[in-house]
Amino acid sequence: MEGAPLRPSFLLLLLLLQPGEYRAAADETELTGILGGSVTFPLRIPAAQKFENGAWMVNTSSLVTVKAGRPPSILVFHSSYKGRLRFSDESYSLQITNLRLEDTGSYAVEFNTDKEQFAYREFTLRVSKGQLPPTIACDSVACKDDACIYTLRCAIRNGRENVTYSWSNTASSVLSIDSIVRIPQRHQATRERVTCTARLPDGNSSTTVSLKEFCAEQVPATTIVCDSVTCANGTCHYSMRCVAGERGGRVAYSWTQEDSGVVVSTGPILRVSVRPFETLPAVICTARHPASNSSRLISPKDLCPGNPPDSPLNRSLALSLSYHLIILLLALGALSAGVIA
Repeated sequence: MEGAPLRPSFLLLLLLLQPGEYRAAADETELTGILGGSVTFPLRIPAAQKFENGAWMVNTSSLVTVKAGRPPSILVFHSSYKGRLRFSDESYSLQITNLRLEDTGSYAVEFNTDKEQFAYREFTLRVSKGQLPPTIACDSVACKDDACIYTLRCAIRNGRENVTYSWSNTASSVLSIDSIVRIPQRHQATRERVTCTARLPDGNSSTTVSLKEFCAEQVPATTIVCDSVTCANGTCHYSMRCVAGERGGRVAYSWTQEDSGVVVSTGPILRVSVRPFETLPAVICTARHPASNSSRLISPKDLCPGNPPDSPLNRSLALSLSYHLIILLLALGALSAGVIA
């Protein structure tokens, strides 16, 4: 990490930064970056070799030294790059973030591996004022029956002003002229690609994603399962469980009634009781992740299996109906006797 207590020896720096004995790269690599964006200088180390240490230069100045580790130990010499340099734990390739126009120039690195000493790479970087493509995030997926509503959000990096957005689909139909779009789609529908276009005074840029696959990566699917149904004394008790796919971070659950929107429970488990002839409204389970949420609507009676013919509830209903039928027959008999008399 930058600022780590790495103290490379003077001899190491001399060995790494001295000109002369090194194996030159076959071709100089040209890289292009966009103002405010990032760029990575690939070392292309063979898979059978392990990086040990290296030294980077920009134009004729020492830039940074790096030593293998988790995290890598680095020492930055160029003050204008402090806070903007990153190294991958795997490839040890250099990344420069928040690019500036003055970052344009020639870059070179000398490094050694466990099987090779003084390997050499050269790069030329050009930074332009071009527009970065907008980023798309899938905020939520709300499913009901065989269809889902996908909510996507589009944004320009670095918070640029005077930006207008529009969304279009594969058929080039305009779906929205806002940064947020809500797209309903059935499960059986063909894969649809959607495009967000950001328009700025200095140009336009766009990003396209495949709707279902993109949201599936960002928002784990939420399912509801019926754990149990028990019936006694004329009442059935339903126990349902909400399950969200793994994504990392804490997941918070809530249950709401579809018709009223009232939160009836928090947590992954919902227990409800219903008496005969009572209506049980559909419920929605929402799983909230750190950066998104997903929900699913279901009717408990549709989700959980119906009452078996010999269940206590059905037996109590049968006894109740038989009792009322007997009373009705007795009343009709008494009425008929009175009429005959």
